[in-house]
Amino acid sequence: MLFERIKSIILALLVVFSVYLSFLLAGHVPPRTVETPPSVGGSYWGSGRSTLALLAPARLVLHSSERTSIVIYPGRPQFTRLWNQAVDVLQQLVVEELSRQPSSLSEWEAASDKEALELIFFFPLESEIWGPVLEYPVDLNLPWPTKRMLLVPGSKPEIYLASQGGEVIKYNLHSTELTALTLEDEPATLCRELEAPLEVSQTVYVPAEPLSLPVLRMSGEVVDQEIVAGSFFADLSLTRRIRERDGATIYSDGRRGVRVWADGSVEYNAPGVESGVGLPPAQALDRAVRFITQHGGWPPEVRLPRLTTVSPLPGEKRYLISFNQFWNGLPLAEPTLHVELSDRGVAKYQRSVLYSVGNAGWLEASSEGLEEKIRRANKLEKGDKIADVYLTYRKNSSIDEEVLLVPVWAVETAAGRVFWLEASGGEQG
Repeated sequence: MLFERIKSIILALLVVFSVYLSFLLAGHVPPRTVETPPSVGGSYWGSGRSTLALLAPARLVLHSSERTSIVIYPGRPQFTRLWNQAVDVLQQLVVEELSRQPSSLSEWEAASDKEALELIFFFPLESEIWGPVLEYPVDLNLPWPTKRMLLVPGSKPEIYLASQGGEVIKYNLHSTELTALTLEDEPATLCRELEAPLEVSQTVYVPAEPLSLPVLRMSGEVVDQEIVAGSFFADLSLTRRIRERDGATIYSDGRRGVRVWADGSVEYNAPGVESGVGLPPAQALDRAVRFITQHGGWPPEVRLPRLTTVSPLPGEKRYLISFNQFWNGLPLAEPTLHVELSDRGVAKYQRSVLYSVGNAGWLEASSEGLEEKIRRANKLEKGDKIADVYLTYRKNSSIDEEVLLVPVWAVETAAGRVFWLEASGGEQG
């Protein structure tokens, strides 16, 4: 009798559970089980970043009246202080009050023989970006993107702007005073000019003394693949999952797809919004910044090295925007973050953020004989002029497949091409 009563109770529970499951299926909601955790979304937000911070110079050169020059890299206290001082001046400018006049490289060089601060940007910036970022009332209407800026202090300060190819214009500031620029006895790196017979579009500065730089041992981000995917899809239960042999997982809802690797790298694709009508460059950059903030956030030191457009069809436009990390004040040669977008939305997002887990050794980077190394590399085409030469980190895998960052020289031409040389001598490729 007791046994029959137990069977009846169990049968009743099964009926109730069956009705519950039928209700869930009718509402297209899958039942929650112990093995399948609930969908996670909206929790992959990271640290934000102002657009102005992303446009900060790749390095500064402080010129003195003694005709010596000092290079200052990001991450140093003096870099932050001098950049903030320059921003204060730039943000106070009223464009209508500026008196623009043509200038020349010889006038720029004469100004840099006195006390002056030179800003060298990672990417030539269009006035369509500078104007909105600095909140100018009207557009600057510069004839070309700005690669360098020279601030000359005094009671009647001047600002010189130079293009990648060495064209120069000058602004006289009528209502803003730029105070003296000093380092306050902080450690600094003397620099020298790149010498003939190399042709340069403008004076190129390299460290005059050898720099001891670490070879960095790197790892990727530690992420939860479900949380990453949940930031792109409102309901992960409606996505299809594909587990790949390399540990990556693909999530797709039929219109968009996200691949998340075990090392934290992410690739997002939404082919349906690849191309649309044109956006103002500053607006496209702002959308890219907000999207990255919502999907992983920003590493400490990042700069903008690329903002270009492609037009697959007449009337269509898509922006390609990349960002590179900086380590020990030096940029990473490969992009860390890449966004492709149109006015219809983000079509592609690639993320591969690196973190240092220690040093794998040290390398002494010297500019001695650098001119001859550049010439022997045979990378310069006929008529090429060198626009910049700087130290950068480049990825290099060790024997046991760990990722290393190794310092190299980057040589940038006025046409925008870049090639690399080993920092300690020899050709890198």
